[in-house]
Amino acid sequence: MNKKMITNLEALDGYLKKIDRIFPIQELIGSQINHAKITKYYKDSFSGYKYIHSRSGAVHMALNYDGKFDREGFYTQVKEIHQMIQERPVQDVLELGCGQGFNSIYLAKLLPEVQFQGVDITQKHLDAATKKARGISNVCFDYGDFQQLQFPDNHFDLIFELEAVCHANDMRQALSEIHRVLKEGGQAVLYDGYRSAHFENLTASLKTATQLTEKSMAVERFIQIDQWIKIAEEVGFKIRIQDNLSEAIMPSLEYLQGWARGYYKYYTLSKFFNQVLPRDLVMNSIAGILMPFVVHHEALVYYKVVLEK
Repeated sequence: MNKKMITNLEALDGYLKKIDRIFPIQELIGSQINHAKITKYYKDSFSGYKYIHSRSGAVHMALNYDGKFDREGFYTQVKEIHQMIQERPVQDVLELGCGQGFNSIYLAKLLPEVQFQGVDITQKHLDAATKKARGISNVCFDYGDFQQLQFPDNHFDLIFELEAVCHANDMRQALSEIHRVLKEGGQAVLYDGYRSAHFENLTASLKTATQLTEKSMAVERFIQIDQWIKIAEEVGFKIRIQDNLSEAIMPSLEYLQGWARGYYKYYTLSKFFNQVLPRDLVMNSIAGILMPFVVHHEALVYYKVVLEK
């Protein structure tokens, strides 16, 4: 399904017009993202993630450092986390926003002496993760909101998340909770999206495309990376790694844009699918079309950040 990725700004204006015909832009930008909306988004998008994104159950971007899309890239983040665990004395690990269990199950199989706990707010995800984890004694999945973690202080040696904390409606509270349940000297590994530090200087089209990308993925607003780092330091973290991996997700974005462009090719057919399929499912086409533009032009950035308590 791969086609050559389109990122020029002239094409962006054309796609914004196409999107507006199917999903009125101002209505979408003005919508509010809350707990119920996030849960509904992942429930309704379940089949899209399974059949288009990753049949293995990954609900995050593939990282392809060589610039070529390969499904092995869905394992890049978790392999890096695996290496980190091997380099430190780690016994208890928490995954925030565990999705369908892709990451924690992979790690639990490789590290039977380590205990893994995954939390998520989407029951459909938790059901899928629990089913896949049958017979693996060192991993479990439960309902959990990372802004109100039901764990004691200083409990985990390592905490990680892949594209989940961006959904927080109170980032300071989320980071404070991660800090609270992490042991002294423990680390938190986060792979996530942010607005760039110079977001306010971008064109109106890029800002609109960013807002549409956010709302179509049930994110109220990506926080700017420099603001996020400042909050992390204020709640007590030391920044150990701060790597911009935006180029490494571009092959994944190219693949997804190929699917999304097909959706917008015929207006009548697009309207039909919008009427018969769950709205949150087809709205993924907005992010599919627009993410290559906003990442290429550095409106949104994708970072790996390692925090230490």
